[in-house]
Amino acid sequence: MRLFVRATPVALIVVALQAQTSRQAAPAAELKVSEPIISQFEDGPPVPAGQKMVCGETGYFRFSAQGFKTSESGRVQLTGHAQVFDPRGIAIMPRDEVAIATSLRDEDKDWKPFLKFQFQLPPICRPGTYRIKYETTDDQTKKTAAGEGAFGVAGKDVPASDTLAIRNLGFYRSADDETPLKVPAYRSGDSVWMKFDVTGYKYGEQNAIDVSYDVAVSVADGNKPLFAQQDAAVERSQAFYPQPWVPGSFSLTLQPNMKQGDYNVEITAHDGIGKQTAKAVATFRVE
Repeated sequence: MRLFVRATPVALIVVALQAQTSRQAAPAAELKVSEPIISQFEDGPPVPAGQKMVCGETGYFRFSAQGFKTSESGRVQLTGHAQVFDPRGIAIMPRDEVAIATSLRDEDKDWKPFLKFQFQLPPICRPGTYRIKYETTDDQTKKTAAGEGAFGVAGKDVPASDTLAIRNLGFYRSADDETPLKVPAYRSGDSVWMKFDVTGYKYGEQNAIDVSYDVAVSVADGNKPLFAQQDAAVERSQAFYPQPWVPGSFSLTLQPNMKQGDYNVEITAHDGIGKQTAKAVATFRVE
């Protein structure tokens, strides 16, 4: 009886071992974020260079991910986060989260995921450069990649104050005027509009504010009181973003028989949380 033994060439075994070792040592793809786009409507083009958004405007942000894992069954699982910060580094919104969980077919090999977010600028916010920090995590590999973008916001600014203060007190012809009068002069029967900003108040829980102001009008020569109103306006609110100032405005209708001369308007602002008071006086003339 003869036994036949088939020998396997040593070279083939070596090659097979090298191939197996090569597959096991292949480096994993590096997770990356790319193509960040800030637009003014969903899936829209990027905000043009030099163009700025404005307070209260809604913005849309999206970015792509590369180097994520696709499982043997074609499964892709990504989680993305984004958060917007004002020029002082204060978050204007909570950290937002979106997720992508899908299965790909062979014909989807060139598919590119976009993680999409929406944000709204506060109605009262500081102008300057805003930053959006974003990241994605591959839930299958637990790897994370992050990036940062920037965009400009235009608008009015009010200098900050460590204590309660009244800023930008001025007289106007109407409620819609944006530029104060250089010479605040009116005639009997006119409407006198005043605008100003209150800042430097303290915040309570959840960025609560409690700001009010009184208005008093008197004859400039002798301080004879003509009109006074306490709590002419009250602002009590809470918000995620700490409102940097409170805009104030009011109007006076001059009597038809108002005497010519100078009149003082005194604004007294109150900070209910910080227990502060601030005053400002401005003068207008009736001709």
